[in-house]
Amino acid sequence: MTNAIVDLVCGPADPLPGSEQSYRLTGMLGSGGQADVYQAVRISAGISSAPLTVKVFRLNPGEPRERQYRSWDKGDAVLMDLHSRNVGAICRRIDAFYGRMPHHPSQPPTGEPVPFQVLEYLPGHDLRQLLAQRLGRVEAARTLQSVVNVMLAMHHPPHGAHPVLHMDLKPANVIIGPDGSAKVIDFTGARYHTPAHLTTIAYTRETAGPEAHEGRVGPAYDVHGFGSIAFYLVTGASARTDSPGETQSVPWARLRRHPVLEANPRLRDLLTAPLDDDPENRPRTDELSRWITELDTIVGQSNVPDLGVDWGGAGGQGVNGTAATRVLGGRLSPPAPAPAPVPPTAVISPPPAEVSGTRVMEPGVSPQEARRPDPPIAGRVRVPDQGSGDYAGGQSPHGEQLPRLRLAGDPPEDGDRHRRSLDGRERDEPQHPLLGPPGSLSKGLELSIIGGLFSLIMWLMWSVQEGLENLRNQVVGYVVVLVVAVGLFFLLRVLGGMFWGRTLGAKRRTSRLSHLLTGAFLFIVGLSYLDQLSWDWLDFDFSPFEWLTDWFSGLF
Repeated sequence: MTNAIVDLVCGPADPLPGSEQSYRLTGMLGSGGQADVYQAVRISAGISSAPLTVKVFRLNPGEPRERQYRSWDKGDAVLMDLHSRNVGAICRRIDAFYGRMPHHPSQPPTGEPVPFQVLEYLPGHDLRQLLAQRLGRVEAARTLQSVVNVMLAMHHPPHGAHPVLHMDLKPANVIIGPDGSAKVIDFTGARYHTPAHLTTIAYTRETAGPEAHEGRVGPAYDVHGFGSIAFYLVTGASARTDSPGETQSVPWARLRRHPVLEANPRLRDLLTAPLDDDPENRPRTDELSRWITELDTIVGQSNVPDLGVDWGGAGGQGVNGTAATRVLGGRLSPPAPAPAPVPPTAVISPPPAEVSGTRVMEPGVSPQEARRPDPPIAGRVRVPDQGSGDYAGGQSPHGEQLPRLRLAGDPPEDGDRHRRSLDGRERDEPQHPLLGPPGSLSKGLELSIIGGLFSLIMWLMWSVQEGLENLRNQVVGYVVVLVVAVGLFFLLRVLGGMFWGRTLGAKRRTSRLSHLLTGAFLFIVGLSYLDQLSWDWLDFDFSPFEWLTDWFSGLF
């Protein structure tokens, strides 16, 4: 964390004289779109407390003040509840109040009251700073397990307590302390998983799941945020990204294709499982510990760049070890002299603009329905009724059974696994779809269209020559040609899936070869129609295609 020196005071607006100078702000730790964060001490009769963190929320003048107060109060209530449940690995809430903006000790406070939150002070750096500036080494498995422990406490609370969604899990919201402990911060957007509380959805474009645009989220939304943290630890990049200079067909950022993962399909498939666009395809919260163990093993065996992260037990104690971070030189580097730019969190309705960081969602469409250019995202969304909000292990909030995560060490299940020998060992791996991944069938379609248009034009010319009295048979004949072409295309995809996908384990991202062969078939059909034309100005040698011409001529 950065620590730019400041000298300001603040406090609750209550009748006690001097209350608005109860906290002395000594340094700025960061600033986002929603709040400024300071290092501070509590002053009482001239005596200073141990360091604290004071979060000062900013109000949006364009949004009703009461609505902003209620939104802040929800996040504060959730954090206070988690603190009272003694949830570990979170930034502890100490106090909260309304007061006027921080001011110099010699000046009176001014302005309207704004929300303040007093939290424990966490020395160290967030994961984004730690890796980008190479301030220390992170033991990945234990850091990820700390995040999972928080998620388990939120999603599977004790009897009588409400489940909680953090909704903004990302590398910048995980602090690694000098002792190697990892803690989750920033519960401003956290909500109870109940309809009354889930009236807004926090959304960070680079790390959040696409279902936020549908206005319906659950524990799988946090799983996606957790997946973005793991993705960053492996690649050093955000999980989702926009393609520069390209118009997006959907309003959410696409999953990043990283060269490290493209070179290792096994690692890619495991790492992107929590980041699936469909929440039901992601592992459940209670499956993530096994997922971490599998990821730690695979990354430790893979040739990935050294980003300052230890995998596979290298340089650390693993999930059950005692050190999550090995600090270079024994201590964390001293704080930088100026505040680091923190991606903003906006719980208000700013004017439409391209803004990075965390936002509250506008009403949108589901991933299955979106087909429009990528607009800027800001404002609020009223979330549809989501039922009681009860969350049982293995079920969605709507009572639907969620798919189980399958790892290499699990026993096989009939119908969805096949055996493959890898490094002398038998492993269960998911079968590749025979027709390829979703969206791949349309890639290369222009090749089939070209062949189809040529055959259609030649058929029309041939039909004119033959006369309209036999038009019915001519139409039926051409429909048969199209049916054969479609069947040929899918036959080629299935054969390619069996050979390339399941035998060689290759990732098929397009259908260009199948479309090329299908287009060639239709082109040859067009030539056969052209060969049957008896117009004087046509004088081509179609002898290589006589067998095809004779076959089509004899169909009807």
